Amino acid sequence: MQMQPTTKSTVGGIDLQTLCGWRARVRRVAEMLAAVLVAFSLLGGASIDSATQMRYSIDGKVTDWNWDLVAWEIDAIGQKLGTRFQPPITPATPAAQTTLVETYLARAQKISELEAEVARTFAQAGDGVPPSSTVEQEIDALRKAQHVDRPVVEAILATQVSAALHAEGLAWLGAVFPPVWFTFSEPPLKLVVSPRGQIATAHYAMLQPGVATTTRDAVEDAIRAEDNLSAYITAIGGLGAYPTLVIDRAPLEWVLATIAHEWVHNYLTLFPLGINYSTSSDLTIINETVADIVGDEIGRVVLAQHYPVYAEELAARTAAATHGDAPPPAFDFRKEMRHTREIVDQFLALGRVEDAEAYMEIRRLLFVENGYALRKLNQAYFAFHGSYGTGAAATSPLGPKLEDLRRLTPDVRSFLETVRNFTSPADLDRALATWQD
Repeated sequence: MQMQPTTKSTVGGIDLQTLCGWRARVRRVAEMLAAVLVAFSLLGGASIDSATQMRYSIDGKVTDWNWDLVAWEIDAIGQKLGTRFQPPITPATPAAQTTLVETYLARAQKISELEAEVARTFAQAGDGVPPSSTVEQEIDALRKAQHVDRPVVEAILATQVSAALHAEGLAWLGAVFPPVWFTFSEPPLKLVVSPRGQIATAHYAMLQPGVATTTRDAVEDAIRAEDNLSAYITAIGGLGAYPTLVIDRAPLEWVLATIAHEWVHNYLTLFPLGINYSTSSDLTIINETVADIVGDEIGRVVLAQHYPVYAEELAARTAAATHGDAPPPAFDFRKEMRHTREIVDQFLALGRVEDAEAYMEIRRLLFVENGYALRKLNQAYFAFHGSYGTGAAATSPLGPKLEDLRRLTPDVRSFLETVRNFTSPADLDRALATWQD
């Protein structure tokens, strides 16, 4: 968990009383609009359809842990506007900026390691045994340093990613639009629900980050028992709100790629592809895969331009894996997960749901034995992870097709301008045929 800012008379340069009043009014209006929408949706019918009943049932089970997007947006926008009026002092030279970013991310990793140490102490010693006061003090000092540096580091990274996007021609009236606007914050958890007889997202909800593992298990079990659905609650690395959320306890190349990935989602919401994100599983896969492809590419560009040592290390690892210089892993996660998905798909296609679930549990235990601590492996797990078309849990042909399309297009701008108007997989096939001519 990241340190909460100390209470002040202003938030992001805005008077706290004014901000709180604004927040309360926005929430009251939102609640009134929601009530009106629900009322109108129920007019003309005495019964609720099964899909609505399912959503009510599931939402009722997680109501105590709902994540308040409106409240988060108000706080995050207030802080971001504050930095616009009072910009943080950025180091004068690119080298100093690079050093500050590297220091910040190393400190974030250290906090993660120390918190894991505290958790292990509790797990081994039992309840009632306090953690080392020295470790607690070290964590507190690191968090304070992060709080001071965070606005500057966010500004540096946003500028670097914006410059890479601008170089790709993704500018409007001389500036990248929408602007790269993100914040390092712990994103919410995501509840994904799938039918047991097929792998598809039937419903999802955002939950507070701090939901305990035992609670997650209890909610998932209740949804299976009472709603006959597969459920999976997972952490996510980012969220395409605005400003977007990104976690900082990750390698630099991942952070850069995720900042760009979430920007792509913001960009696509201005066009048919992003607008139709949730209208079908195919369009969800296309959206996520496009964001992955562009995010990874832009992330590598920024890494090479501003963090050459990291770029060289990444290139060496990639070359070793590609050319077979590195010894093959004793357990290939990607290969084994892809095989698992293929067998599960075959079971479900035959209607053998319980066999598929038994097989997934056997495979989960195999992953755990080989160092991959999968808490859950079920239909909802695949519905979530399978939406990333280039990932190990995906079997959709859309991912490889989009990779082919990117290879055919000359640059990122051409790729995005091609895909942003897609409203069906058929559009992808037509685009491939056009670029192949």
